[in-house]
Amino acid sequence: MIDLDAPVWRGINQYVQKSLQQLEAGEGGFRENVDLLADNTSHQLSWYDATAYALPHVARLCKKLSVEEKLYLIAQMGPAVAAESQASLSPDTEEFREFHEGLAPLAQEARELVERHMEEVKALPKDLPLVFAVAALALLWDRKRAWYLYLWAPWDELPAMCPECGWYEECMDFSLEEEPEFVAPGALNEEGVWLQKLLTAIGDRELLPRLPYLYGTCTCPECGASGPLWTWMDHAYEEG
Repeated sequence: MIDLDAPVWRGINQYVQKSLQQLEAGEGGFRENVDLLADNTSHQLSWYDATAYALPHVARLCKKLSVEEKLYLIAQMGPAVAAESQASLSPDTEEFREFHEGLAPLAQEARELVERHMEEVKALPKDLPLVFAVAALALLWDRKRAWYLYLWAPWDELPAMCPECGWYEECMDFSLEEEPEFVAPGALNEEGVWLQKLLTAIGDRELLPRLPYLYGTCTCPECGASGPLWTWMDHAYEEG
């Protein structure tokens, strides 16, 4: 963990440094500082190097926060954590080490909140219960899938590309007014079952009905090849 007073922060992000310093000192409005921190580590779901160096401080900060404050902090930092899936950090870099130093304790905080404080999760205002749920997915399961969920919310349209012939559907209809044309619902794997339980507990009605399709099978109308929709979404994003 790099000390917040270290000169190196001038080359990382001084806005992130200032937000963390104010949060550590309890200065200013808590949510305002968290919002500024989130804005400077996850703007437009891009990866910022500052996220890696901020994460150990975020994890340490969690230890002295109330349940409600932890929930808000983790929900707001979820996109920054998920964006690491786009960074391809090398394990032999300081950035990788800093990120994972913060990731492990934050994941534990998220696990405890899900397992012990569901009433507080449900009491979050507006869409924050769902935002927290996706953040928990990023921390406990798959960061790339969480990133896709942030990127394509509210999931009315999703992309897919056949890895065999290159057939590409930029805006596959997932409004659920009728069954998506090229996707058959599938059985949820362990991750999907976990997410389904969490979304059911918070009373979600947006993402929950789409889960069987997200974990379902896409069939190409051109060549007849089939495969997991998540994989075809990967291909669409990487090649489309």
